[in-house]
Amino acid sequence: MNSRSNKLFILSLGLLLSSAALSAEVSTLKNSLKKETTDLKINLGIGGGKVDSTLNTASVMGVNIGAEAVHDLSDNLKIKINGGMKVQTGSSSSARDNNIYAPKNTNYLKEALASYTPINYVNIEAGVIDQSYLNAPLLVGRTGFIAAKEALNFKVKDTKITLVATQAIPNNRNLSQKINVQDEGDPRFYAESIILEQELFVGNLNLAATHFAFDDISNAVAYRSILLGNSGSVINNENGKLSNDFQGWHGNLGYAVDINNNHNLAFNGSYLTNSGASENNTGKIIGTTYTYNIKQHSLALGLENFSIGSDASVAYYNSSKYGLANKKGNRVQVEYNNSDQDLRVRAAITQNEVINKNIYQSDETVFTLSLRKIYDLF
Repeated sequence: MNSRSNKLFILSLGLLLSSAALSAEVSTLKNSLKKETTDLKINLGIGGGKVDSTLNTASVMGVNIGAEAVHDLSDNLKIKINGGMKVQTGSSSSARDNNIYAPKNTNYLKEALASYTPINYVNIEAGVIDQSYLNAPLLVGRTGFIAAKEALNFKVKDTKITLVATQAIPNNRNLSQKINVQDEGDPRFYAESIILEQELFVGNLNLAATHFAFDDISNAVAYRSILLGNSGSVINNENGKLSNDFQGWHGNLGYAVDINNNHNLAFNGSYLTNSGASENNTGKIIGTTYTYNIKQHSLALGLENFSIGSDASVAYYNSSKYGLANKKGNRVQVEYNNSDQDLRVRAAITQNEVINKNIYQSDETVFTLSLRKIYDLF
């Protein structure tokens, strides 16, 4: 273990050992601060991963520190902020300069928005908005886009209905600052969704349908997406052009039922289709999760099968958990939660295979392990 790894290990261990002292300080802070209009949480996490494939390998360990704040400016106007920093170390190799698992040291901003609720069933948000609300990892991952979002919520008998529209500027992550990158275009992402939530006599049912469209994707994003599995042509180093447009539909289906007070069973399914491409344009996820609950403890086992065509979505923007593009495979996840302590431990293993062989991709096995602790300050 090199000196940098030793330092990071000591830092990580120190963070974990200091959690008890920090918990006591949090209790004191709650009593001393009277912030009735502010909710502030910080999270400390440690995690690592290992990736094996013929083209890309990585062994990574890191620390994450984040904060989430909500401040009420008035009865119908609030500000939300969610961001932090990630420090990682380890080793990696890549034969095609497309190893997304290489160690990273970065700041991140998931949310920084103003939320306005003029009446009970209408909400308008503007700023940096976390796109995970779509619950569409095959389409877009847990990332913040500069956006405006309008939502209408109402009930028809026992069915809760939500209509949502988003107009966003996708994050290019500073690709335009690289040398020789022709970052032409002013990218846009549009999504319109209808979400239905129904409490049944036995269990709960959730349905969602989203129409989406990407416009004017930059050459830099196109180049990276080609390396990650999309169809296209490389213009030169760091510049490319995608072969297809990206607009279509994404659908979700979820059902969960409590077998008894301790056992829960859930099923989920997602389907994605891109009408901008004539072939290799669909993706799907089918999964089930069993959860055992006892008092404040829960232990969950999840199994998923997935596939995503080379031109179902823009590989640069969707979730890496499901291979990004031109991949199929299986994912197993085990998760422990302690609700009293706001503590979560998660382990997952993913095996994916390339659908259509190419020079940029190979079959992968990805293992991840993480621990996260949340402190509710006030």
